[in-house]
Amino acid sequence: MPMMECTELRIGAAEATLLQLRYRGIPEPDSWTYRPYSVVRLTGTGQQKGYGYPQCTWAWEALDQLSISKFLDFFSCDTDASVEVYISTYTDTGRMRTTTDYSGYMQRPVDGEGKTMFPGSGGNVSQNVTIAFTHLTAA
Repeated sequence: MPMMECTELRIGAAEATLLQLRYRGIPEPDSWTYRPYSVVRLTGTGQQKGYGYPQCTWAWEALDQLSISKFLDFFSCDTDASVEVYISTYTDTGRMRTTTDYSGYMQRPVDGEGKTMFPGSGGNVSQNVTIAFTHLTAA
């Protein structure tokens, strides 16, 4: 079994409360993405241009309900589809893996949008869980 890499991914309700996932009791994601813009448009010259704010995702092949609840604790209301949080995530700088602190919106992980109950877990484990962060601005 391969050893899980310890990442520097952090999340908090404020910049001062940013805490690494492992110290919140959340396992390291299996993968993460970063996109420096939210929309790509084709210009009249045929060149593609990126517009909008950065966005990123953290994804797990399987995540237990306790860990999912720790993300949901950031939401003040069960009907909120997103909530403002602070994160530290990896950015694509080319040669080095570095993290950048951002404020942005965490989207609620919703059943049926990739996230599904893991068969035989009694509802305690979900598979294909992706936490998306949008409208990232440097903190």
